[in-house]
Amino acid sequence: MKKKLISVLVILISYAALAQSTPEKKESKFELTVNTKLGFAKLKQTGNVALNGNINGGDILFSLPLGKTWKIASGIGYFEYNANPTIAGNTASLKNTYLHIPLQFNSDLAIFNNENTQNQKIFFNLGLGLYTNTLLKQELETITDNTSTKNMGWNFGFSSQIGLKFLLTDALNLGMGLESQSDFTKMKKDGAEQRIEQINALYFKMGFTF
Repeated sequence: MKKKLISVLVILISYAALAQSTPEKKESKFELTVNTKLGFAKLKQTGNVALNGNINGGDILFSLPLGKTWKIASGIGYFEYNANPTIAGNTASLKNTYLHIPLQFNSDLAIFNNENTQNQKIFFNLGLGLYTNTLLKQELETITDNTSTKNMGWNFGFSSQIGLKFLLTDALNLGMGLESQSDFTKMKKDGAEQRIEQINALYFKMGFTF
């Protein structure tokens, strides 16, 4: 899987390099973005205090212009939440695996207003959106037992992003910044409820325009 992903990235970067050598510039309509994220999260489960942990994952997003200022983006993502709860006085290991489906509205704002927008290479990026998550698998490991539960429900949440976007060529850009997520509904299964109260993560993006 990693080899296939690397092959796709090499092809896309090669396309971006060829696009840079093309003298005729055309307005881009479609953008493919691959991003990774790493940060901290707080999980709230029925009958337990909020549990601090860490998350890592990534998304593949497809975006189209929405007027002159905004873009609308959606796609699919995957992330893991890892934490160490205390059960009966002993430390356990908890791992949640999520499927993430975002819907985002993004805007690239010029930093240097005295320059022509077409000549600018650095932009302030702002994003707001909604998402739905499903908990594909929850694994709990203790000193006496290991349990695994699948398909633990769906829920919805709100997300925001703030960062910088760097245009390397007409077809290739990089970005980095901070992303925040918060579930506003709970996942429910067999009388148990849970939601991620807060995610704060650092993201890195690579975008390809066509």
